[in-house]
Amino acid sequence: MKLALVLVALATASAHADRPVHGSLGGGSALLLTAQDDKRLRYELELDIEPGSRYGGLLAWRGFDRDHRGMLLGGLMFEGAAARPRLVVNLHVDVGADLDQKAPVIGSGIRTTLTLYKLLGLAFDTGAYLVIDGVDDTRLRLMGSTSLVVRW
Repeated sequence: MKLALVLVALATASAHADRPVHGSLGGGSALLLTAQDDKRLRYELELDIEPGSRYGGLLAWRGFDRDHRGMLLGGLMFEGAAARPRLVVNLHVDVGADLDQKAPVIGSGIRTTLTLYKLLGLAFDTGAYLVIDGVDDTRLRLMGSTSLVVRW
């Protein structure tokens, strides 16, 4: 009898929290570890939105500066872990284009967002992006970034 009550309680218990729409908007500096020239410090902008679930989408412009147009990417995000409202860890997969080489890009990464004060926070992103440009010119871009974000 006790086992049946425990099983019913476990089956009907709900651990789902009410998840409003959340995301972040920000920009900052990026370090390209595998850049082809000596100019490894560049910039990044990103918008991500998760509409009431652990899954969401992102738009990002990564690895640009005055001399480089960078990569324009769209992707899917999954909130892998969170200690809301302070800390969120997202996994992302991206597809898009390298605007300098006019070549397709696929990649993935992990983004950790730390809220510092109210809506203001820092985001740390690490990613690997494969620029597909023929047999000889296909390359892997490894990069990390730190951005100042508005998180809601």
